[in-house]
Amino acid sequence: MSYSFDEEDSDIEDGREVDLEMLREDLVGELQAINQYQEHIDILEDEDAISVLEHIRDDEKEHVAELTKLIQRLDPVQAEKFTKKTL
Repeated sequence: MSYSFDEEDSDIEDGREVDLEMLREDLVGELQAINQYQEHIDILEDEDAISVLEHIRDDEKEHVAELTKLIQRLDPVQAEKFTKKTL
């Protein structure tokens, strides 16, 4: 079976949209994790537990940065929104 260029381009676009959807879901999960760790940090009294959760929270922040960069690379429109200056 042969494909036209239009079909191939469409398949690539469909695949990219699925990838972006999954990556955005991952990003949401990371942000939720950060919020949950911060809530626990604010409540905990044990300094060792707080220190461990702060470290984990900061790792999650790194994941947010990595996912954001990846999404920007795969979605030029999204990338433009990140670089657009606000008033």
